[in-house]
Amino acid sequence: MKRTTAAIICMLIVLGGLVGMLLFQNTISPATSEGAADPARRVDKEEVTLAQGHALVIPLDLGAEESPLSEWSSSDPAVVSVDNGGRIDAVKQGSATVSAKFSDGQSYTCQINVSSPKEEEEVDRFTTAILANQELAQKNVQNKADGKTEMHPYRLHVNRRMNCVTVYTYGSDNKYTVPVRAMTCSCGKDGRTITGLYNIYTHNEWQFLEGDVFGQYASAIAGDFLFHSVPYRDLSKETLMVDEYNRLGEAASMGCIRMAVGDCRWIYDNCENGTIVVLFDSNTPGPLGKPESIRISDPKCHWDPTDRDPNNPYNKAFPKISGVKDQTVPRGSGYRMTDGVTAIDSCGNDMTDKLEIIGNVNTDRSGVYKVTYRATDALHRVTEEEATVTVKETA
Repeated sequence: MKRTTAAIICMLIVLGGLVGMLLFQNTISPATSEGAADPARRVDKEEVTLAQGHALVIPLDLGAEESPLSEWSSSDPAVVSVDNGGRIDAVKQGSATVSAKFSDGQSYTCQINVSSPKEEEEVDRFTTAILANQELAQKNVQNKADGKTEMHPYRLHVNRRMNCVTVYTYGSDNKYTVPVRAMTCSCGKDGRTITGLYNIYTHNEWQFLEGDVFGQYASAIAGDFLFHSVPYRDLSKETLMVDEYNRLGEAASMGCIRMAVGDCRWIYDNCENGTIVVLFDSNTPGPLGKPESIRISDPKCHWDPTDRDPNNPYNKAFPKISGVKDQTVPRGSGYRMTDGVTAIDSCGNDMTDKLEIIGNVNTDRSGVYKVTYRATDALHRVTEEEATVTVKETA
């Protein structure tokens, strides 16, 4: 009797284990009905909202088997178009369904909701600064202007070790803990910049500096320690010392805090006398990070690219993308979207490795593919070029 009972208990344990395994299997890999999409071919989202005029590529995880994907289609190409690589373009407001069909009869569908055109973000194209929490900053500026508070809108933190300035404003607790702007700078060589807590006490549009040179938009914080531009040889905006400018982001000064014109002018315009400045050392630049520095490639052009002066030749400069063209390539070729495409920034520096490419050209499948190349440089200036690549069977 005991043996019989033990056998029954063992059988029940085994059966329970089998049922548990099946339930677990169904949890991690749910069964699909005939004609449903293979889970391995699904994407993270089955519904996407995209602003009119924008594009993206729908990624499908096909593993090593890309050949079963036979075609893409849109239920309404007038609203959403899709090419042979799964790139969708939001043509006008509305909704449409894009589908990927496979040779084994399965398919994947995704609903695309096209919203109103996205308003172009207001970007300062005369600085590399990283911005955040601008609404709160402007609210605090207005409160000071309206006499609702005596608090200064901003507080400046200068990280000597990282050569980075982070600007803070205050939150609901009246503490300056909300970062609003990060800017690259050059502090003093060999630790010559002071540390401690000070405040801005005067401003000068042009300042005579040690070494018989001049700086723009100077804001004094303690004695002869100032925020100011990279030095100029004369009182002229076209006499910038280019070699010194190209050192922005590293220790380079006699003790002052050098900045691009667009950044030291921001302090000059926005940080009134009494604004607190904290100077310290840290191994991390700050909560917003450290912006990319600009480099001037033309040694004969002695203008600061961030200077808003209408005579500045950099004012109308934008990135340039070369080598983008419509082309036809044979199926199975070694074509790559980056082949022959290069980009330079507003100051003439190579930025090809920073190109953003929106498209997906599969040379193993005949069809027409759209590719967009976008170059965004350190000054937040953007250039786009578009091409159509046709993959054809060879004769």
